[in-house]
Amino acid sequence: MRFSLFYQIQVPKPWTPSSESQRIHEALEQIPYAEEQGFSGVWFSEHHFRPVWSHNSAPDLTLAAVSQRTSRLRLGIGVVLAPIHHPLHIAVRMATLDILSHGRVDVGLGRTGYPYQLIPYGTDLHDTRGMWQEFAELLPRIWTHEEITHKGTYYQIPRREVLPKPVQRPHPPLWSACGSDETARLTGNMGMGGLFGSEGGPKRVRELMGLYRASLSAAPSNGTRPAPRAALMTAAYCHENPKVVAERGTELVGWYIEQQRERARLVWRDYDPTNIPADYQGYYARDQRLAAGPHLGEPTAAEVREEGAKFCVGTPTDCIRFLELYEAMGIEEAILLCAVGPAHHHEVLHTIRLFGEQVIPYFQAKESRAVPGRASV
Repeated sequence: MRFSLFYQIQVPKPWTPSSESQRIHEALEQIPYAEEQGFSGVWFSEHHFRPVWSHNSAPDLTLAAVSQRTSRLRLGIGVVLAPIHHPLHIAVRMATLDILSHGRVDVGLGRTGYPYQLIPYGTDLHDTRGMWQEFAELLPRIWTHEEITHKGTYYQIPRREVLPKPVQRPHPPLWSACGSDETARLTGNMGMGGLFGSEGGPKRVRELMGLYRASLSAAPSNGTRPAPRAALMTAAYCHENPKVVAERGTELVGWYIEQQRERARLVWRDYDPTNIPADYQGYYARDQRLAAGPHLGEPTAAEVREEGAKFCVGTPTDCIRFLELYEAMGIEEAILLCAVGPAHHHEVLHTIRLFGEQVIPYFQAKESRAVPGRASV
């Protein structure tokens, strides 16, 4: 089990003139500290037009700053929104980041379930899956071929030598967000790493992991590409005092859940519901129900926290129990959103420290016992 941080750059209201910049600079302090505490990586999302939930629309620039403040952490984008970018732009920007970081970049690709992010860029939901797949097939070719020519459905590239090239060989590891059955299958078929979200709970992650791993095992072997991995993205808060967890942990879980409802109320606002493609119908139905909530009988924030299966919130022992639940499914990396909305800078640092002192060493010792003679790293 590896451990990474995850950042959305969440900025709760009321805002001040320094709200956004303060959150970004806090992240730039937290990340090197996490490296000292034994974390293996950091991931930044890409979202657009999502006030409060994510003020992080240019993650490659933030990671470029991180690359100069760290020496070991992997630097991931989870994920590039493929339908609003051109592969040539992403290829050269990620290659540049790979050079700046001396070969530490991971690139996640996604198509987004939210038309609100796509419409200003001129992309429609009907095109996103095809654009994502063509993008994912094209990007490694741009990195590994001296010259590239491509005539596809969505992208036309005459013969060009695209520079710079990434440091990693054959290229940086590719990942995909696995939010639907079909995407989980395609991700496995294409030999990419799988990014799974914990919000649906262990049952849903287990279903998607099963589809992903079955497709991965049946995919043609390719000894030149980076070995794919499976990672879990989840909100995290850790404190040694159970009473603090019960109070503050519940507040943070409640804020997170309410922000998911706010997202659901926003992201379909400009889209004609009669024109939703079949593969987005499930997302739309989910968001309509979520936006109308909370519903009678729905678990409270305290109940979600106490259940301990959707978010990594609790004492160090609770967090270990949560992570072992997903480790048993084949999850190899935990990507932790410690900077949850209202969480203060010192609270995020406290969570990072407890992971460094108690949680990460637990899994390192567990791995050493499983592989005799292997030292913890």
